[in-house]
Amino acid sequence: MDEMLKEQVDQTPEMQEQPAQVQTQETALEEADNPAVAKRRKWSAFVEGPAADFFTGYKLEKMTIDDGSGNKAKFSRTKDGGIKVEYTSAVLL
Repeated sequence: MDEMLKEQVDQTPEMQEQPAQVQTQETALEEADNPAVAKRRKWSAFVEGPAADFFTGYKLEKMTIDDGSGNKAKFSRTKDGGIKVEYTSAVLL
């Protein structure tokens, strides 16, 4: 069973790693000044990238993720086949 799952993951193009995006100089400066902004941006990038790819790659109907630090995301399918994503980011100041 594990071998079948591994083969499916290897054959799914949506699940392949994508090249990292290059940050602009302005974004890098903003993150250096405010680590909370950097943390929020990393969570949103994860939710909109690998988590969304997993959701669509396995054709799931609903999915909830929680990192244990207050960041949560809910994925669900709409009636017209689209994807609805709601996510929060908790930051301590």
